[in-house]
Amino acid sequence: MAQRKQLTWTELRVGLFVLVGLFVLAAAIFYVTGGPLGPKYRLKTYLPEVSGLSSGAPVRVDGVEVGNVESIRLLPRTAGKTMDKNKNIEVVMRVDRRYQGDILTDSMASLVTEGLLGNRYVNISRGLTGTPIPDSGVIPGAEEKAMKEVVERSADLLGNLQALSTEVRELIAGVQAGRGSLGKLLTDDQAYYHLNNVLAKGDTMLTNIQQGQGTLGKLVTSDEIYSKVDQGLDNVNVMLADMRAGKGTIGKLIYDPTLYDQAKEAMANGNSMLGDARAGKGTLGKLITDDTLYTKLRDTSSNLAAASAKLNDNTTTAGKLFSDPKLYDNLAGLTGDMRLLIGDFRQNPKKFLHIKITLF
Repeated sequence: MAQRKQLTWTELRVGLFVLVGLFVLAAAIFYVTGGPLGPKYRLKTYLPEVSGLSSGAPVRVDGVEVGNVESIRLLPRTAGKTMDKNKNIEVVMRVDRRYQGDILTDSMASLVTEGLLGNRYVNISRGLTGTPIPDSGVIPGAEEKAMKEVVERSADLLGNLQALSTEVRELIAGVQAGRGSLGKLLTDDQAYYHLNNVLAKGDTMLTNIQQGQGTLGKLVTSDEIYSKVDQGLDNVNVMLADMRAGKGTIGKLIYDPTLYDQAKEAMANGNSMLGDARAGKGTLGKLITDDTLYTKLRDTSSNLAAASAKLNDNTTTAGKLFSDPKLYDNLAGLTGDMRLLIGDFRQNPKKFLHIKITLF
């Protein structure tokens, strides 16, 4: 009887372990697939493509996970109707009912790729002004913008690379055909011979320079220029030392304070002279500050103006001397008579020199 009781307890223990394992497995399955761990409701959306999206993928509202994808299927064709490219695939989602107030009629469902090549999930934008979508309702779907931009940019990049490769091929073909400067350098033998000749002459010039030929060769190989430069630097150093010692005119100008004292004294004398002039001392001071000279000059200018006015007037003697033509006529007649008198005197001086002596 004891052995029979031990076997029954072992079987019971194994059964308990199996039941606990099944319960844990069922809880995990319900948690992953959105089982009856909380109230759920279904939503649908239609997308143009769902590559990389699988059943059980997360469903998020602005990044917050609210459910998962239940099923994905191609939308069946309807006879007599053209398929809408943007509503090619139907995606059914199981969403936690707690978020039904955030998924409204103005929400939008789209696919989002985690990273550049990561897994894809359904993202629903949070509604703001619409009304809650009921169970089995439809959320408008939109193409993934980021992936669309990547594809468009990749297409542009591919087009640019193709154009660039075409230009490179044309450039290489032109070079191989000898077109352009580079093509001629690579295909023309004359350019090669010319370049070879230039290199040979350059080699000859370098050889001559190394041998000390020519001006450049002497500069490179001869120590004479170095000696002269060194001697010139020594002379400059001697001159600088003499200047620092106060020797010579430049040295005295830099280090001798006599010139500074003399300049300071001259400036002091100049300031003193200016002070005396401002005080009215001396001739310069009186000329600057005394109004007497100005008054006299003003009276003199007035007298000169009055005299010149009288000279211009024909009523005075001085005015007639300057403006009356009779004086000019009389002077002209007098000079004519004098000329005749002198002519007669030269011809017969005895006529005018008559000496009479009378004795008493």
